[in-house]
Amino acid sequence: MKQTPTRITVFFAIVLSVCCCMQAQTINWKGHPWRVTHGGMAGVAAGNPANVEIDANGYLHLKIVKREGKWRAAEMFTTDNLGFGTYQWVIKGNIYDMDKSTVLGLFTYGPVAHLGADAENEIDIEFSKWNDTCHGCNADFTVYPATGNRKKDGTSSWEDNFHVDFHATTDETLTTARMEWAADHIVFTIMKGIQPIGTVADVLKTETYRSKATDIPQVASPVGINLWCFKETPSTDQSVVIRDFQFVPQPKEEPQGRPKE
Repeated sequence: MKQTPTRITVFFAIVLSVCCCMQAQTINWKGHPWRVTHGGMAGVAAGNPANVEIDANGYLHLKIVKREGKWRAAEMFTTDNLGFGTYQWVIKGNIYDMDKSTVLGLFTYGPVAHLGADAENEIDIEFSKWNDTCHGCNADFTVYPATGNRKKDGTSSWEDNFHVDFHATTDETLTTARMEWAADHIVFTIMKGIQPIGTVADVLKTETYRSKATDIPQVASPVGINLWCFKETPSTDQSVVIRDFQFVPQPKEEPQGRPKE
């Protein structure tokens, strides 16, 4: 059937709209391709690509906002899998006193790439009051077991919920969050300001988890960043700015040479 100019215009408008939507769901940031969640994600608010933006400085903005009467959150995962090494984020703003239902997650998560089941292959640094259910905490470190070692109740191998006693005075507050993942241990560190990889200074909290390989993920996995709602939606719009993300692989051990005769 012959298309009229009006039908042709509408057709191309739809195609353009779909293409723009598809493009918005995949971004490149800090040397990695990221897939932005559209729809189901952690918590009680679905993900919306419109809540993930990169500004002119290259900073990542994540939001929880009410759109057309419904709350929407933000989430994205790398499409490449990263393994043992150092993961570091620099966050701008007061993440220690967000709405009680808001969670900022910085983590590795294998199941999004079909690497193990949910509650396996996950390592988290999270900032949240967990809807006031964690006895005054505002952050946590969590490790879920390796593939095939999921606990029957879906709980973690290890978790520490704690309170960071830090009073931000402006939105310019900067936090460096770091995790160093090895086969038999993980070092978690939260520091004030911007701290280069390899430097430890102005520490707010640090902890090392050591365990057998079944309790620590062993497979390279996607990296996730999300801002989501735990149990209920917030009282007001929420936002977080991630200024930087870096990953430095763990150096490979050099094979030992033959002993001299």
